[in-house]
Amino acid sequence: MSETDGKSRQDFDTSSEVAGSEQAGATDGREPVLGFVVLWSSVDTRHLGAWLPVADGASSTVRVLGRGAPGDAAEGARVAVVLQRPDGDRLLPPFQSTSLSRAQLELSPRGLGSLLVKNQGRLPLRKNGELCEDVVVEPGDVLEIGRQLALLCTVRAKRMEGIEPDPDHAFGEPDRYGFVGESPAAWRVRARAAFAAPHSGHVLILGPSGTGKELIAQRLHALSGRKGNLVSRNAATLPPELVDAELFGNRVGYPNPGMVDRPGLVGEADRGTLFLDEFADLPNGAQAHLLRVLDAGEYHRLGESTARCSSLRLIAATNRPESDLRPDMLARFDFRIEVPDLKARVEDMPFLAAHLLRQMTAEHAELASRSFTPNGIPRLSTSLLSALAMAPLPGNVRELRQVLWATLAEQPGDALEWPRVHRPSEMPEDEPPHDELAPHELQRVLDANNGSIEKSWRAAGLSSRHALARLVKKHGLRITRRG
Repeated sequence: MSETDGKSRQDFDTSSEVAGSEQAGATDGREPVLGFVVLWSSVDTRHLGAWLPVADGASSTVRVLGRGAPGDAAEGARVAVVLQRPDGDRLLPPFQSTSLSRAQLELSPRGLGSLLVKNQGRLPLRKNGELCEDVVVEPGDVLEIGRQLALLCTVRAKRMEGIEPDPDHAFGEPDRYGFVGESPAAWRVRARAAFAAPHSGHVLILGPSGTGKELIAQRLHALSGRKGNLVSRNAATLPPELVDAELFGNRVGYPNPGMVDRPGLVGEADRGTLFLDEFADLPNGAQAHLLRVLDAGEYHRLGESTARCSSLRLIAATNRPESDLRPDMLARFDFRIEVPDLKARVEDMPFLAAHLLRQMTAEHAELASRSFTPNGIPRLSTSLLSALAMAPLPGNVRELRQVLWATLAEQPGDALEWPRVHRPSEMPEDEPPHDELAPHELQRVLDANNGSIEKSWRAAGLSSRHALARLVKKHGLRITRRG
């Protein structure tokens, strides 16, 4: 899972490989391109996360995905394999698996919205877990080519945006701040943090639970150049009756005899950064007491009449809507950084899975040998990466970790597969259970999706394909496939 050798890399202009991009208007690198990202490659892990551009909106050229370099014109235009980063694209060697046919897939653009995929090779083809031959693929669909490749269909810009021209980590590995990801969404988060870090304005980090908001806070502090410490606290753990004492400190013996002298979180973060996680759980009164500190740095310790000063920067994180905060508190945040959930960065799934497996098995030699080859390659499988790409995983990285533990507990084999016992995290309490959907509504969804279980459970908003299968059996629904 390391970047290609510098001697074999070369600058590569993907526009020369994408049909139609040579036409007028394709000049600034923002043009959307339809293609695939490699979620898993069982033969060469250098291809993990690689971008396979197929067509922009103007392209009609039929392309070929297969083994080896192009041989002659009769084989048609071949799909390039590149590593895409903000500092430029790099060409990778072609697929070399001997099981893969030279012309495994024929890819015919149907505008920017879909591709007609024809399986012409020896290996079986699956779309979203279902066997197929000729199939229309849209963004979000996952193709499995035998046990060799798992490919995510997606749309990317011709050039990846970013303001970090020289990435400090090997492709797919954690960066120096522990954040994992090579997807456009991951690089956008890095870019937002790099922009906000050197400024003194306070920062609000928004995002679901388990997406790495604390890692972004650590990154902001490290890049800020502030001389003080990073002081971190979960705001939800501050007792309401002691929240002011925790935040601002107290003099010795106040408010109760025997109380020790405490500087408080605000005092500890002087010249540094105060990171408050779960910030929306901070009582409104405590938020109001922080306003003066955020504006002028002034605060009072409990039991003292003399004002103190703290030159802190506040970084607040929450998984709740902005509207849960006081409006006057929201006005104090100059910067907002949104950390996306895993569904917005499915391309990072193989890197996150490998990183978590290394952490989980670091102190367990037997588990490590089951999880990695002697060369350090994770023993993942195309079917597992395909299932992870399609699973809801509302718990994000924390739930991905649960899936991997369940996989290790179930399977002593050579390749890790989707566990039988895992169920997605519970839906929020305010969301109605989908079992209450009327049978005729479920039947309509099945018919509209040509009987496809994979498409239908998503369209119905269910938690998994198993939930739909249970309802089909419960209500005696029919699954009809049209030619």
